[in-house]
Amino acid sequence: MPVITLNINPGSDGDGRRRPKTDDFTRNDDYWLDRMGEVWAKHQGIATPGNTYRLDRLPDGYGGYEKRRGDTKHVDRYVHGHAKGQARSVPDFTEHFLHLMTYGSATNCTCKLCSSASNSRGKAGSGVKTGEAGSARSGSPIGASPYFASAKKTGKAAQSQHQLQIREPHIALRQRQIDEEGMPDVIRHLLDKLKEAGEEGKIDEPIVESMSPDWRTGHAMLMQSLHESGSHPGFLPRAGEIALFVRDLVYGDSLAWDDAASTWRIVHGGTWADVPLWEAGVVAQIPTETVSEEDLAGVPQEKQKSVAEAGYRIEPLSKPSSVNKSLSQQHKYVHLHAIRPVALWKHCVGVKQETEWHPTLRHALTIASSICILGRYHFKGTWPEATVFTQGIFIGAELLTVGDTVRIRNKDQLDATIEVMVITAIKVRLVNLDEASDDDYDHGQPYNTCTHISGRTFTRDAKKSFEGKAPIAENSPTLPRSLVGSGSWYHVTDPKKTKARIEVPFQRVAGRWIEAVAAKTWFSPPDNMASASAFNAVNARPTSKGKGKDISLENASSLTGILEARAYSEKNDTRILTEIGKTWFWADTRIQQLDLHQINGHYVGAKDVTRTPEQLTTWSKALKALDGTPGGREEYHAVRQQREQALAKKESEFAASGSGLVAGGAQAIAEGNAEAVGISDGDEEDAMDVDEPVPMVAAGHMDIDVDDDDDEEEGVDALAAFKSKATAAQVVIELDDD
Repeated sequence: MPVITLNINPGSDGDGRRRPKTDDFTRNDDYWLDRMGEVWAKHQGIATPGNTYRLDRLPDGYGGYEKRRGDTKHVDRYVHGHAKGQARSVPDFTEHFLHLMTYGSATNCTCKLCSSASNSRGKAGSGVKTGEAGSARSGSPIGASPYFASAKKTGKAAQSQHQLQIREPHIALRQRQIDEEGMPDVIRHLLDKLKEAGEEGKIDEPIVESMSPDWRTGHAMLMQSLHESGSHPGFLPRAGEIALFVRDLVYGDSLAWDDAASTWRIVHGGTWADVPLWEAGVVAQIPTETVSEEDLAGVPQEKQKSVAEAGYRIEPLSKPSSVNKSLSQQHKYVHLHAIRPVALWKHCVGVKQETEWHPTLRHALTIASSICILGRYHFKGTWPEATVFTQGIFIGAELLTVGDTVRIRNKDQLDATIEVMVITAIKVRLVNLDEASDDDYDHGQPYNTCTHISGRTFTRDAKKSFEGKAPIAENSPTLPRSLVGSGSWYHVTDPKKTKARIEVPFQRVAGRWIEAVAAKTWFSPPDNMASASAFNAVNARPTSKGKGKDISLENASSLTGILEARAYSEKNDTRILTEIGKTWFWADTRIQQLDLHQINGHYVGAKDVTRTPEQLTTWSKALKALDGTPGGREEYHAVRQQREQALAKKESEFAASGSGLVAGGAQAIAEGNAEAVGISDGDEEDAMDVDEPVPMVAAGHMDIDVDDDDDEEEGVDALAAFKSKATAAQVVIELDDD
C-alpha cells in the first residue's frame, strides 16, 4: 500500500525538555507519525482509499514515547512536549495538533490539555489569560489588527464564529488585556471608558492604536487606499479581491459575448475561436499605469507591451483548508479586458459542467460565505451600546468600501425589485454591554455584535419609491454616477432629508453594482460578427452584423451568481459549522479568510517566520523611544546594543569561516530595520493604555430606517483626519497587512 508523506506546517508550542521522568520509556515517533498522518490527511480532505499517510515529523518540541506494560504485549504510548503534560491517546493529541497546523501556535487552543492548563492557572489566581477567546483580536473580525494577519483563532472560536464564551480570572485581578504579541486592546479600553462614563456619559472619538507598529506604519495609507477605492468605478478589481481571468489570451486576441453560447468566447483574426477557461485568483497587485473604460474592450496600443505595468498581478487561489498551495505560485499579469468579477461566474462557465471548471473557480465559490472587516477608525457609544465604524469589509470575493454602490438583496426571494445602496457607513454594533462581563478572557456572558451597512438607497420600482414620484433625472446631482445610463431610478427615502439612511445586515448586500459602461462592453456581441454556437465550428466566419441581445444591467448584476455561490460555500467550506446552524465563516483577516500562505512571493500570516517575539519587542521599544515615553529611549538602546553585540559575535564567526560579508550585510539590514519602524504621522496622540477588540455574533435580518442619524457624518469627519495624513496617491493593500 503506497505511503504518502505529508509535510506539517510550521508553528509549535512544544518543549523538548518535557520528557518522561523515568528511564523505562523509549523514544519512538513512528506510531504517532502514522496515526497523525491519517488524521491530517482526513482533515485536509485529501485521504483516498488505498493510500496510507505519514507525517514527515512531529511538531517541534514534541516526541513520541512508549513502554511495555509489565510482561504483557500491551504497549503504552504517549506524546510529550506540552506544557501541561503528556497526551495519552490519539484523540487527546488530535485537537491540539490540528490547532497548531491551522493557526501556527497554541494560542486560544481549547483542547483537553490546554483547557486543563488554563483552569489550573485560573485556580492559582495568576491572572494569566488563556482559553477559548484568548484575545478578542483572535476571535472576531473587528478584533484583528488591520495590518498583520493573525491566524490564531481558536478551534471553537473559529467554529462558533458569531459568539464566544470567554474565561474568567477574578475581576479584581483583571489585568490590561493584550494579545499574544503584546498589543493592547483599544476597543476594550474604549468600552471600559464608556462604562465609567455611565448612562449619562458618551464616548465619541477616533480609534488610535499608537502602540501598534502595524497601525503606525500602515493605517493612514490603508485608509487612503480604501477611500480611493470607493470613488473608483466598480468594475476595477481591487487588491485582495478574487477575480476571474483568462490566462492564455495571445497578442491580438480579445473576448466577446456570444449570444448563442451564452458566454464569452475568444475572437481571433475576425473569427470566433475557443470558449476560454476561466481561472480564479487573488488580485495581488494593481496596475501602476492608469486604467480606464478603454481597457474593458481590449488592450490599448500603448499598453500592449507593458502588461507588468498596465495589468493586474493575479495569483490563482488554492483550496482553503488545504496544505497544498502550489497553485498560488502560478501568477499571471492580466489586462483588464480579460478579467471578470466572480459575481458573473455563471456567465463565464456557460453550459460547462462542474467537472470542466478550473479548480480555482471551485475554491473561489467556497469562500463566498465568509467575511472580514478592515480599517476601523471611529468609536461612538452611549452605555450600554456602542458602534465601531470601519472603512471596508470583505464579503466573499469582493472588497466593499464606503462610497461603493452595491446591490441589495430583498428579504423576499421572489421579489425581483432592483434596489441598490450607496454605502455611507459600515458599522459593527456592540450591544447588551451591561449584561456582559467586562473581561474578555473569562467565562462570563459576552456582549453581542452585529455588522450592518447603511446608505442612501435607490429602486427601479416606482411603486416602492418615496411617495411614488417621478424618476430621478440623469443630470440630477442626487443620482449616483454609477447608476447613470442604466434606466430609471427612484429615491427610497425622502431626498429632502439628506441624512436619511437605510440600514441592513451585511448578508443582504450582494456585491458591487456593475456600471452600464462595463455591462454594455462585456455583454454586447462585436460588430460584424455572426453569433456562432459553441457547438458549431469554432472558425465560423461572420456573415452579417450580429444584432446581439439587449443585455440589461439587471441581468449583468443579477443576484443569481452570488446567491448560488453562497449556497455552494455553505456546503463546501468546512470552516462553517452548518451542523449547528451557522451559515458564515467570520475571519480575523483576509489572509485567514482565503487561507493564504504566500502573497507576492512573501510568506504571510502563520507562515511568516520573520515576525518573531524578539522583533516585536524591538519595534515596541522603538515606538516608546519615538514617542518620548519616560525610560523608553534608554530601554530601546539597551535592546539595540544587545542585538548589535549578538550580530558582532555572529559576524566574527562568519568571518572565521570566510563569510564575513554575509554577517556585515545582516547587521546593516538589522540596523536599517530598527531605524525604519514606528513611522509616525507627525502629530500622533500620546500613547494610550489601550487593550484589544471583541467577538462577533450573527446579525438578524432586519431593516432599520435611520432618519437624521449623524453618526456617519461624524465618523466621516474623523476619517478625514486620517486621509489628510496619507502621502501615497496609490497604495497596494498588502494582504498580510490586511
